Amino acid sequence: MQAFNFSFINLGCNKNLVDTQFLMWRIFDLWINNPNYEINYNTDPYDKQVDFVFLNTCWFISSWREEMISTMNDLIKKWKKVYLLGCWLQYFKTLSNAKTNAPLIKGGLGGFKEEIKITKDIFHLSRSDFENITIAKLLKWYNSPDFKDFKFTEYPRAYTNAEFWFEYLKIAEWCDNHCTFCIIPKLRWKQKSLPIEKIINEIYNMLNAGIQEIILIAQDTTTYWRDLYGESKLFELLEEIEKIDADFQYRLLYLYPDIITIKELKRLTRFKKFIPYFDIPLQHISSPILKRMWRFYDEKKIYQLLDFIKKEFPNSFIRTNFIIWFPWEEAEDNQKLLEFINLKYFDNIALFEYHDEPFATSSKLDKKVPDTIIRKRFTEARQLVNRQLLDREDNRKWKEYIWYIMDIQTNLSSLTKEVAWMKWTTEDLKTLITVRPQLHAPEIDPYDEIKLEQITWVFEDKDLEIWDKIVYKI
Repeated sequence: MQAFNFSFINLGCNKNLVDTQFLMWRIFDLWINNPNYEINYNTDPYDKQVDFVFLNTCWFISSWREEMISTMNDLIKKWKKVYLLGCWLQYFKTLSNAKTNAPLIKGGLGGFKEEIKITKDIFHLSRSDFENITIAKLLKWYNSPDFKDFKFTEYPRAYTNAEFWFEYLKIAEWCDNHCTFCIIPKLRWKQKSLPIEKIINEIYNMLNAGIQEIILIAQDTTTYWRDLYGESKLFELLEEIEKIDADFQYRLLYLYPDIITIKELKRLTRFKKFIPYFDIPLQHISSPILKRMWRFYDEKKIYQLLDFIKKEFPNSFIRTNFIIWFPWEEAEDNQKLLEFINLKYFDNIALFEYHDEPFATSSKLDKKVPDTIIRKRFTEARQLVNRQLLDREDNRKWKEYIWYIMDIQTNLSSLTKEVAWMKWTTEDLKTLITVRPQLHAPEIDPYDEIKLEQITWVFEDKDLEIWDKIVYKI
């Protein structure tokens, strides 16, 4: 019998994670009934027993590509056989095939020559086969080689987050928006949505696996089904989800503000299973900059949406992201952004420094902001955001929250308790508990770290464990 000892590393977005989960099941399915193989999956890709690693990659910005290259180097040093999967493959293919003098960015590829060389070297070192597994076959399992196909729900899936009661559900893939700083439509393909019935079937599969929180994701969830019917059917999908007779909740990630309207937000107020979490990637507040980003909304609409959410969803959580010093951004544009941030609409903000990416339309724009100014303004924005987050945490003190334990840091083998009286030993009280608040999205928003004496209720009469549901006070 031949052993297949493998592991996975998933880099980048949660859409990548869903792809990885489907591929994991396909691998198990391929060998599970084959008497000639023994399949051993290890969660630690660097474990000495692991000899084969599937690395799902990201390409979106240079820092994430650097992470991929660093990870590849670490794996190669450990003598791991590696298969590269995901977005970076398509990026590398496009980048390495481009002529140096091609007018893809202002001045050609220029500074990307070194990246081309490094990625070629890494790609050459990473290509390794195991028995009858080939690159072509893996791409067929993972996705079609041209990335135009999206049929994963025809196969089972490994739910890697099931122990924490949540999981991601990808309702569409790719994108049609053509934002000037992004190349997803150029590198991958146009949006392709899954039919509602397939999504509902997948939800039933997830519920049968014990999942209680479903997170709907796509490049742009608000344009779901526009590729099939010429207009969004997201809220028709949500209405079908609301009809499911089961105890669960769902949230939406990446609500593109071009599409969403007050009328649609009013529909959300009627949904009972919807978690009032609004992930709205605004990128900026200045209308001239939004136009150059190829974003089809203005300041007035942004304020209307945010004011409505604050009024109609008083217990909501709003997250956004901004790009600092996009080309043509003047000091007054940046000041307008800082003043907007200071209005405290948001519970979490991600900040990104602008820098040119190959093939992005924005790389052709003139009036680039010098790096020294970008870093100075980014630091100023970062300090403002950090102060707001600290104020938000101060406002949460002495309030009770509810949700699931993500981690227990203790030297004890178990935490035995008397639930009725919440009696803990002296050693127990040294334990630190990591909890995700109900409104916070997993892997995106901050978790709470509490002590045992902050727990006011435990829902199960048993030893305290990871994934237990508790009530606690900040």
